[in-house]
Amino acid sequence: MTSDIRVYGTDWCGITYSVRKYLRNSRMAYEFHDVDRDPVAEKFVLATHNGRRRFPVVVVEDEVLTSPTITELRLVLDARGIRPAAPRL
Repeated sequence: MTSDIRVYGTDWCGITYSVRKYLRNSRMAYEFHDVDRDPVAEKFVLATHNGRRRFPVVVVEDEVLTSPTITELRLVLDARGIRPAAPRL
């Protein structure tokens, strides 16, 4: 599955959890990359934060957001016209 939204973080990070919960509750399709289990994802996060493990990193299409608030994420999604998936009937 390829999604316009990718979230890089960990299961134990509260901010990552909040971002994922917002996306789930908004019915937004996204990919989650757990840096504790995926060395490629960890490398990406380290490169984004000058060698530090800081979470989450959210990629919306080609825009990289580092530790975004829900408001910041919502603004980027709105600006790019990304809307929730249609509900299943």
